Amino acid sequence: MKKGIAILLVCTLAFAVFAAGQAETGGMPKFIEIATAGTGGAYYPVGIAMAEILTAKLPTQATAQVTGGAVENIRLIQDGSVKIALTTTSSAYRGLQGVAPFDKANDRVAGLFSNLTQGVYQIAVRKGSGITKLSDLVGKRISLGPQGGLGVELSDYIFRAAGFTISDVRATFLSYEESATMMTDGNLDAVAIQTALPNPALRQIEASGGKFDMIGIPEDVIAKVLAEHPYFSRIVIPASMYHTPSDIVTLNSTNMAIIDKNLPEQVVYDITKALMESIETIQNSLPAAKQFNLKDAPDMAIPLHPGAQRYFAEKGVL
Repeated sequence: MKKGIAILLVCTLAFAVFAAGQAETGGMPKFIEIATAGTGGAYYPVGIAMAEILTAKLPTQATAQVTGGAVENIRLIQDGSVKIALTTTSSAYRGLQGVAPFDKANDRVAGLFSNLTQGVYQIAVRKGSGITKLSDLVGKRISLGPQGGLGVELSDYIFRAAGFTISDVRATFLSYEESATMMTDGNLDAVAIQTALPNPALRQIEASGGKFDMIGIPEDVIAKVLAEHPYFSRIVIPASMYHTPSDIVTLNSTNMAIIDKNLPEQVVYDITKALMESIETIQNSLPAAKQFNLKDAPDMAIPLHPGAQRYFAEKGVL
């Protein structure tokens, strides 16, 4: 009799352990870590907003974590240190594919939502510089933004697609504010900028009565860049943005949220639903996120997590 009771207790304990394991792997995680970047960057306030939403609406405790930023966040997803992360579309694509700066494919990366903020490539030129089209930049003094920034990388792709290289221009690598000041003073002919619209440095030129022109990117150049780098997209800067004679066609890189592919579909569905139903909180966390919307959220260069895909399909935006 005692032997039977002992066996029953062992079986009951085993079932309890099994059930606990199922809850751990199949249910909502008790803790959700959201990787952002530094506290002074754009990702951090967005991450805090997302954490507040998830903690309030789901049976979890979500927190925003300070990290090294877009590239590190891919690795943090891959090694299971965090469940959600903010990054760039280019980093997400490269991380998933294992393209430099990543030395291996990060197959735990899946899409949660995209088009959080827009990083629009903008070329402003000094009045009287003689620059009216992209090829006119050859031999001219142009700042490409801070060294190591996405603006420099994108300039390289665009220039090569147009038939010249960065070495064919007189390039400097300055902050956008310093670049704008030097262009206004006549010490630069142009500045390439990769930021959300409108760029504060260009707005400051306008506010102080300064004048500048904008040049766009030819459609054939855009097509060449996108063929090799599908994580960028074509975008139009409306004429009203900088009071240009016409709209400016250029390229765009977006910031996005990724999620651990190993999380169950229902869990990610619930996370996506909670965030999208409180989208105003995310929009209000950062001025550049004001245009974040449900329609564009699933448009990305990497596969959506099945849970996110199901939610967006139900809402009719896929």
